[in-house]
Amino acid sequence: MKRFLKFILPNGLVDFIRDRRKLREAGRKLSTAEIFSSRRLAIEADMCGLTLFPPGHAENLRYVVDVGANVGQWSGMLLNCIRPEKLIIVEPIPDAFAVLQKTFGNNPAVDLHNAAIGEREGVAKLKVTRHTTGASLLQPRAEMRALVGENWEVAAEVEVQMTTLDRLLAFLPEVSLLKIDVQGYEKPVLAGAKQTLTKTKFVLIELNFMPQYDGGSWLGDIHETLTRDSGFFLANATAPLVLNGRASMCDGLYVNPNLVQEWIDHRFPTTCNPVKP
Repeated sequence: MKRFLKFILPNGLVDFIRDRRKLREAGRKLSTAEIFSSRRLAIEADMCGLTLFPPGHAENLRYVVDVGANVGQWSGMLLNCIRPEKLIIVEPIPDAFAVLQKTFGNNPAVDLHNAAIGEREGVAKLKVTRHTTGASLLQPRAEMRALVGENWEVAAEVEVQMTTLDRLLAFLPEVSLLKIDVQGYEKPVLAGAKQTLTKTKFVLIELNFMPQYDGGSWLGDIHETLTRDSGFFLANATAPLVLNGRASMCDGLYVNPNLVQEWIDHRFPTTCNPVKP
């Protein structure tokens, strides 16, 4: 019947039904005035990772942390889909942080922090690339320019304050979702978050399939740290970003089974339910 309906219905209507179901499962209900925004909102739910969750989880995210926010692309999409009680945004680039202040500064549910995150307190030197989404505390590898282009080149270096997640988030009773996008610096970020991870339900983190920065993390490092050392399991992941025919990176969603008692997608038969480690 589903195949038949898909065959006879206009493509636009099929897309609308699919998008509305996707948003409903992500916890986003459409108002009448938003009917024509369903496609855009569904894309944003995909891009900020909410569709990686089974139905019923994303809408209950209370305390969300965005580490490496740049100018708020991810946070903006998240807030278009769900409304956490508190969204903590962290970004070290001064110019990008100024944009964040203009965009989110009047939102009482948002806390802004102009800092780099790592394994220690102190001062660090940030390499700001031509396209600031590639900025990192690590040096970009020269061979990546063949895949990314001149936007990968370092345009400036700035000194920034560094802190740890354990210090920054000590006041939070829980971290519902910890999103980390720090361009190869994931291992030091996790090293400074040992206490934070014990109260974190979900981690959404960039997983690199190729070395993009000198000394940067790759997916094996992150997977081992989160699963073996911190007890998380990998629940889902996005399709990889492909650069010139090579898988470059994806976003992985990790779950803390000590805090998330049920992780079942009821759309599938019970024989396909994931087994807790």
